[in-house]
Amino acid sequence: MKKYLRDYIDYNDSHLANSSKDLKTVFEIMFRCKDSIIAETTENYRIRRYTYGETEARINRSAYALYQKIGATHKYVGLEMENKIEWIIAFWAILKSGNKPYLINCRHPLALSSQIISSLNIKYVIGTSPTKLKAEYIDFSEISGEDVEIPSDFDLEKLFENEIAISTSATSLHGVVCFYTGREISDQILNAKDILKNSKRMAYHYKGSLKQLAFLPFYHVFGLFAVYFWFIFFGRTLVFLPDYSPKSILQTCQKHEVTHIFAVPMLWHTIEKELTEEIKKRGEKQEKKFYKGIKICTKIQDIAPFLGVKLSQRIMSQVTDELFGKSVRFCISGGSYLKDSAMKLFNGIGYPLHNGYGMSEIGITSVELRHKASERNENSIGRPFSSVEYKISDKGTLLVRGKSICKRMLIDGKEITTGEWFDTGDIMECRNGNYYIKGRMSDVIIGSNGENINPDILEQMFDLRYVSRFSVLGFDDNGEEELTIVVEISPNINKEQLDSVINYINKINNSLPLASQITRFYFTYDPIAANGAIKVGRQYVSRAVKSGKVRLIPFSEIYSEASAHKELSSQYAERVRKIVAKTMSIDESEVGDDMHVIHDLGATSLQYFAILLAVADDFGIENWSEKDPYCYTIREFCSYLEGHLKNETKG
Repeated sequence: MKKYLRDYIDYNDSHLANSSKDLKTVFEIMFRCKDSIIAETTENYRIRRYTYGETEARINRSAYALYQKIGATHKYVGLEMENKIEWIIAFWAILKSGNKPYLINCRHPLALSSQIISSLNIKYVIGTSPTKLKAEYIDFSEISGEDVEIPSDFDLEKLFENEIAISTSATSLHGVVCFYTGREISDQILNAKDILKNSKRMAYHYKGSLKQLAFLPFYHVFGLFAVYFWFIFFGRTLVFLPDYSPKSILQTCQKHEVTHIFAVPMLWHTIEKELTEEIKKRGEKQEKKFYKGIKICTKIQDIAPFLGVKLSQRIMSQVTDELFGKSVRFCISGGSYLKDSAMKLFNGIGYPLHNGYGMSEIGITSVELRHKASERNENSIGRPFSSVEYKISDKGTLLVRGKSICKRMLIDGKEITTGEWFDTGDIMECRNGNYYIKGRMSDVIIGSNGENINPDILEQMFDLRYVSRFSVLGFDDNGEEELTIVVEISPNINKEQLDSVINYINKINNSLPLASQITRFYFTYDPIAANGAIKVGRQYVSRAVKSGKVRLIPFSEIYSEASAHKELSSQYAERVRKIVAKTMSIDESEVGDDMHVIHDLGATSLQYFAILLAVADDFGIENWSEKDPYCYTIREFCSYLEGHLKNETKG
């Protein structure tokens, strides 16, 4: 770590640690170096840079404009915005105007967000596109403060609020809000020093800069604490994406020379899948050579952890040059289960990938920081930061307590305070001081022989093709839980594909120990995960089945189900079909009129956004990502285009 950076970090750290630990102090320290670059974006093919000084000035003007508009209510104001420089300005403007920001999860179901807005008695929502929530919408442009002059005798600092609110994920459809004060946020920020103390790699720069890809949304606990607060507090740079297409992510990392990438497993799994498929296309000889190279690079990194990473990137340059480039220094995955194969792949090619742990209720509490690649490949979540303690309960779940976890929550409208120890519900094992997640206690099923069965482990046994999503869970039948698999499919799946799925499931199931074998098998055409969820929640599936939102079809009855759709007749159909086929690298004949691009064709979320952008570009539609509804089939695209282009013609 260079001396100037160490001195800078020590200054910020010591000043915060010895302060009153409020958000006003965090802001003052965060924005003290006016000429440093807080953010970069690509605008008109050129890199646009924002300094801390100009951003602070915009925050102050926006705070005054917001104060003039709604006053210092000292109540919650909704912030409904994806990652961008405007989010940073609006977030601090809300606090400095004497109000408290609730970070609205833009991917939550509308009903859930509406419930939370009502529970928090939120009157105003700030954003860059109109809200669907029942609140008074304030367009950010109204408070951007570009022409605002703050009176010399007006003191914004005296209004500074000291609390924010975020929500948990939508997997269980419970309205859970977590409140964090400046004290807990300060202790979350100070956790970063534990990483720097145990891993110098975290502070590695490239060409004098340290840049974090702003991939994770700031309304998510991982994005808020690990991406935003950890990096901006220490004066580093965020790189914003123009969109979430795979091409944009890779090009942005290369063009801006990104050094740090923190992401959910979806990103790592997507790139792993695309990379392994590309390697396979090069032939068996090249495929064997590639995986032999991964093993060699892992051994090199075990012998010389720091030099080994550089050598690995050089050895694997044909791969890394096509991915994130040469600048990447440190990566973290968190939010859900990361496959061992993905961990081994990225560490092997020279992108050091570490597993992290956290929840909305406790913030970020640990990261695997061991230097050797083989140790990181064990998929541990590491050891707890100094601000928290870990303990395993009698039932095997992880208990957490400490200074940096949230002390107050709102659950379905009812306010509660957390006890001394927070039970995460994650089944945890500790080996040599390192912690390993084994599953969720709420998902554990008691088998017929009384043995506890972990469905997470069972799901890892199945690698299903031709299906959208699936879940292994327990369904209660006459007081006895039975191991069940629910497989989401498309109405357009053909008999050969169904046969393949059924035969594969039976083959894997028969290879399992008798006590762990699945006894109930169902297909469904209905979505088994909430919109925007990064994983399938078993509680969501159970509730959806009980409420009738998800209709189950036994494997034995699936062939009698028929799907009938009218023939599609649209002048736009073939143009859209070509775009989908090109993006997915498949033949146009494989893209049916009613095939869901994600569930049927297997598009990742990143590929889906690439399709949206390509269609928007082809038909001259601006800012599709801000529009509603999204389209997932050729029929839906055509219906939208016919209405949109017809209205444009009228205009």
